[in-house]
Amino acid sequence: MNAQETVDRFLNLFPEYKSAYNVHMNDYGELLQHVFYSEVINDPLSALLKNNKETDQIKKYVGFVEDMSFQGDESVQNVVDVTILECLSDDVDVWNNLGKYISDEFRNYINNELLKQNCAMWHVKMI
Repeated sequence: MNAQETVDRFLNLFPEYKSAYNVHMNDYGELLQHVFYSEVINDPLSALLKNNKETDQIKKYVGFVEDMSFQGDESVQNVVDVTILECLSDDVDVWNNLGKYISDEFRNYINNELLKQNCAMWHVKMI
């Protein structure tokens, strides 16, 4: 999936963010993936994981993030690694709770590739 296919899929799964997307496009004139997904994935997912109660909603976000990582092109994967996972790893409780919702394949990727390759995450414990 390229950036446009990813945002189209996101808005299909999360139609409540269509107005946020329109505002983003009006403000920037183009999709700035890191900015947009920080607002519409990081912020709400972090809050959900902190609370750890709305499991269906958490699973919906996490499933989408995994799809971004495994099906996205390099720019989409970069958003997952640099914007989403780095941010979620800043809070130990959020990070540990994330580990409860990810697939074994995604856990393997995070623990055995991302945490070893991304120097900004070398201090982060495996999930």
